[in-house]
Amino acid sequence: MQFCKVADFVDWNNPDFQAIADLLNLEGKSRKVWEFIQVYRGLKELGLLNGESRGLGLGVGHECLIYAFTNVCGEIVATDLYDSQNWSTASMAVNEVYERSPYPYRRDRLKVQHMDMTQIEYPDASFDFVWSCCSIEHVSSFEDLHQVYAEIHRVLKPGGIAALTTEYNPTDRHSYEPHMLFTDRHWIEHWMTGTNPLVQGFDLLGSVDLSLTPIPENEPVPRRDRRSPIQVLSKDIILNSVSFFLRKAGAFSQPYNDTWLPEDLRVYLAACSKQKAAQPEAAQALFRQLLERQTLEPRLRIATSRQLLASLLEQSNLEAAKVACQQVFPVAQTAEDEDHLLPIAHGCRRVGLFDEAHTLYKRVEQLPGAHINQVVRSIICQAEYFDRQGDVEKALELTQKAYQETSSHTTDEAHKVYFHLGFYNEKLGRLDEAIAHYQSAISTSEPGTKFQNNCHLRLNLCLKRQSDMKAYPTGEQPSKLQSFVTATKQLIQQTIGSKKG
Repeated sequence: MQFCKVADFVDWNNPDFQAIADLLNLEGKSRKVWEFIQVYRGLKELGLLNGESRGLGLGVGHECLIYAFTNVCGEIVATDLYDSQNWSTASMAVNEVYERSPYPYRRDRLKVQHMDMTQIEYPDASFDFVWSCCSIEHVSSFEDLHQVYAEIHRVLKPGGIAALTTEYNPTDRHSYEPHMLFTDRHWIEHWMTGTNPLVQGFDLLGSVDLSLTPIPENEPVPRRDRRSPIQVLSKDIILNSVSFFLRKAGAFSQPYNDTWLPEDLRVYLAACSKQKAAQPEAAQALFRQLLERQTLEPRLRIATSRQLLASLLEQSNLEAAKVACQQVFPVAQTAEDEDHLLPIAHGCRRVGLFDEAHTLYKRVEQLPGAHINQVVRSIICQAEYFDRQGDVEKALELTQKAYQETSSHTTDEAHKVYFHLGFYNEKLGRLDEAIAHYQSAISTSEPGTKFQNNCHLRLNLCLKRQSDMKAYPTGEQPSKLQSFVTATKQLIQQTIGSKKG
């Protein structure tokens, strides 16, 4: 078996690989499915699924391996930042994890804990194996990532195995961002395979195979595509998955240092760390220092400008933020990283650069690496641009386009699309359509939020206007102000009533 390799569609041609897919009840042939099968197959090949071994999962949410391992191991400890507000895969409570299994499992062998992977709360040499599927790259810094490897080494028994998968970027464009530290060839050489790697005290099980079979199934697809691919276009790079199997062998003696990073990236990540540590002045100084470099590559100039802009806006320094937007706009028009472009567009809008914001929103919509949520947001913001100009029909047309996107994809933006459909129809006097869309916005939004309360207010106003039109078909109708006051009173009464209930 090839332990250290990238995901490849042809792996499913191996009978053992497909048999494990069937065992784990995994359908489809995507890189995410590949990760689970690769980890299970590797640990099985190494004799660790023997009914007695003790395994630790890091950042595992409620993935299928948790439950599958209990049927072939003595004890499994599953950890993650459960009850998280930032990671959907860990948003459930610890107790919920026990109920999420897709098949029967040995509950008596499973322990679920809230735990930070940089500080594993177990003694040295506690586990026969540690596994993690595309989680370790989501720590905040490379220093934290190095600490994760040190902790894995510490809690493994001598000869124990770390089975890890992570996001792999096969392009020559580094994509190192806080919480998105994507692995590439440069990283692998300096952390794993070089003459003096940062990760020591482990033996790699075989060489790292980064080759990919040249077949259509392995071609990268747009991020918004509904297929689950092996490779996906994301931002201005390509993402696949890679697995590393490491055997504990010796001391973890290499301290972390950042000299392996290109100089500009080192400064950029240092500035991001300052920003996270609530040191805005120090962060801004480093960001400005980077932006003064004439040799700074455009994609890093975009990232740096986005971070500087975020820091300035957080401090409500709108004048400086406007200057930052004006300086980066010429480069941003041809940029391909929607994760940075969309916040820059929002920043332009906030400081009154509406035309520049509109240009960037159109750019985001067109990028193949844009997530469907980003596409929908960019279209809604374009609609708001035309509404601001008084072209409500154009705003409605764009929002209908956003609706088509939400109808054909799974998105978190549906409730906002419904609200905008209601709002523009209301402006155009199409009350029946507005009422229907506001009702949809209410049913798809989170109860009790400011957004939903606003939907109720708009809905009641439309209902009141509709009622007035029926009550006064030919005579003078109440003013819009009177209707608004009446609707507001009704909403207040409903709120008070619901609280009493």
